[in-house]
Amino acid sequence: MRTIATSLVFAFLCTTSVGAYTAASNADVPNTITLPQNASYPNGITHAEDGTLFIGQITQGGILRRGPDGLWSRIHEGSESIFAGTALRLDEARNVLWGASPDFLPEGEPRVPNIFAIDTRTGVVLQSVALNDGFTNDIAIEPEGSILVTDSTGGRLLRLTLGETEFETALQDDRLTHDSGIGVGGIARAPNGAVAVGNFSTGRLYIYENDSLRELELPRTIENPDGMAFTADGSLIVLEGAVESGDGRVLRIANSLAPGKRDLEIVTEGLESPVNLTIASDGIAYVTESRIRHRLIEGRETEIPNEFRVVAVPLS
Repeated sequence: MRTIATSLVFAFLCTTSVGAYTAASNADVPNTITLPQNASYPNGITHAEDGTLFIGQITQGGILRRGPDGLWSRIHEGSESIFAGTALRLDEARNVLWGASPDFLPEGEPRVPNIFAIDTRTGVVLQSVALNDGFTNDIAIEPEGSILVTDSTGGRLLRLTLGETEFETALQDDRLTHDSGIGVGGIARAPNGAVAVGNFSTGRLYIYENDSLRELELPRTIENPDGMAFTADGSLIVLEGAVESGDGRVLRIANSLAPGKRDLEIVTEGLESPVNLTIASDGIAYVTESRIRHRLIEGRETEIPNEFRVVAVPLS
């Protein structure tokens, strides 16, 4: 049986995307935030209302915090169970930072994926729950304080409540799986309770509402759909990771929950492996560029980035 890392790479290299799209005026990247030198391969990202950013990493467990003054610190240094941060979501009302810690590129014996919760006031780990059969990928917060987690290998949406030690299966569907082992990845929850998810390897998006899963009809598949979020006007913002082509994009799907065929609008392109995002109240999307293609594609092993960044993308 292949390791998770082998399956992931296979999924990346076998994914294709075809068809047409509707292009908008592509805005030049207006601003970038460079990560500290000791931080690499950023992924999970979320924000507080005061402008604080929290950033996780693919291959490291330390959770970065960038204050409104631009100063960097760490809310957590990492641990045996918090060895990555592929997703971060902040429940600010409860002062809880949720995160996913899967072993994306294991070095040695693969580690068991975890979902963790950290008290943002103290940095204390409130809980860390292992998923022994699956791959914790992305997270969406529910109003009650529970979270939905995408399980990429099992094609599932899992629910976890703070203080609980067992995951509940909210949805399992073969359309959220892939033969390579990596299926459902990104997730976003709309204010009305509808949930959008993407199959990373097939490039297809789905809406889950009223206990039913339907495919979002688009003009083309998306090359590695990853992080996603809803805007205040009901648009769905989706990152196109584009591992094989290298042309990472921020896409917008207007009126995303409406029935019928929807258009794809390019907000920004030319990003380097965009993987996750958070949208601030001023309409700025903060996007993490993982810049990890050199570890996934044969022949690029020497193209090691010398710095990593978060890109600020206006959505209006």
